[in-house]
Amino acid sequence: MLVGIPLGLSSKKGGKSTGFVLTILLVFLYYFSLSAGIAFARQGKVSPGLGVWSADILFALAGLLLLRRVQQSSIDVVSFRSLWKELAQRFSRTAAEEAEAPEGTMVLRKASSRFPQILDDYILRQFLEYLGLVLSAFVVLTLVFTFFELLADIIRNRVPLVTVGEYLLNVIPSMLYLMTPLSVLIAVLVTFGLLQKSNELTAMKATGISLYRLIVPVIVISATLSFALFVFDQFYLPRANKRQDALRNEIKGKPPQTYLNPQHKWIFGAHHEIYYYEFFDGERNQFANLSVFAVDPKAFALTERTFASRVFWNESLKKWVFEQGWTRHLDREQVKDYRTFDVTTFSDVDEPPTYFKKEVKQSSEMNFDELKAYIRELEQGGFDVVRLKVQLYKKLSFPLITFVMSILAVPFAVSAGRQGALRGVATAIGIAVVYWVTSGLFEAMGNVNQLPAALAAWSPDVIFALIGGYYMLKVPT
Repeated sequence: MLVGIPLGLSSKKGGKSTGFVLTILLVFLYYFSLSAGIAFARQGKVSPGLGVWSADILFALAGLLLLRRVQQSSIDVVSFRSLWKELAQRFSRTAAEEAEAPEGTMVLRKASSRFPQILDDYILRQFLEYLGLVLSAFVVLTLVFTFFELLADIIRNRVPLVTVGEYLLNVIPSMLYLMTPLSVLIAVLVTFGLLQKSNELTAMKATGISLYRLIVPVIVISATLSFALFVFDQFYLPRANKRQDALRNEIKGKPPQTYLNPQHKWIFGAHHEIYYYEFFDGERNQFANLSVFAVDPKAFALTERTFASRVFWNESLKKWVFEQGWTRHLDREQVKDYRTFDVTTFSDVDEPPTYFKKEVKQSSEMNFDELKAYIRELEQGGFDVVRLKVQLYKKLSFPLITFVMSILAVPFAVSAGRQGALRGVATAIGIAVVYWVTSGLFEAMGNVNQLPAALAAWSPDVIFALIGGYYMLKVPT
């Protein structure tokens, strides 16, 4: 805040684009200073307290100096009065045109139901401008945070910058998918909040145009975005998430593993073995249909294979417990020994659950049809797939929340009165927090079979749609 106010006041002609660029540069500078301070503290060159607080101290001092310069200099701040005069001139030109009409004629204005109109274009341009700005800010800031989060791993594992760049590019699709509903919410709140603050909504309604008609272009765009998000998740996003997961494992220095087919995973173990499994539940630390291949690294020959239909981690034993399986020992091409078991453990299988856990959810690497077939296959094996079913229905419900948010935002924007964009952003953040908490609560209830999977996934959409419809009906149109 200390840095932002003087910089915002001093950028008189740059407008929003200058503020946006300055924000990105400041975020880079702050995280660079923070990372440098922590690195110096770890090396013992400065104290831990100074290393962690150095970035805050530097930016606070810079902000105070900039504020002092702003106070001493005469800077012309843009007044809202000039904006109002410009708006009044637009309406005065319309009034002058009516005055030039022949005497005795009455100029009647009737709201047309045609779509789109010039007014639709005016509202859409503002909405899309704010949507693009907010979405770009979210994506860029996320990339910055992600880069600095991985900076230590990049340096430690000597990861090429080309690999880092490719990873960040593959992060962008998932961020666009996740941030679009919140961006639409903020854009609608800011757009209609500013229209209400400048009394433009009042002028529009005075000409006989209903609020319901004014929000049609935004509703159409939001519905289109909801459908586009589903198509995006169906045809492109899983592929980007697979590649993102593979590159993140490489940056983190994790063991090599396959990523092209998330239904069937192969991963190298820590003791010359190879693991193959159809499903791993990272929450419960369970495998479905796990095979462990022991390999002689010198001869590159298979020496043993162990299979179990279910494997789970026993925290007290600190071991994997294998159920309903068999073990086959091989000597070249001959089967040396074969035995079955109901329950057993193996001392050489000692990789902890974190060894197998993924940064990206397995369900996000499959589209709707692939995940549905995967669930059917696991169900036939008797495995609990309730968590995957919740994620399956969320592939339909999450894109639709973009449309729901656009409806919910309008009454809150209109009720903000003359408080403008800042109130809109604060309201959007509050609504988003409530939505994520509600969504997380219902998802957790679905994961533990307290609710049917479909109800757990769709309940947040239904609840917020009902709230939005209720408030929309109460708004004076």
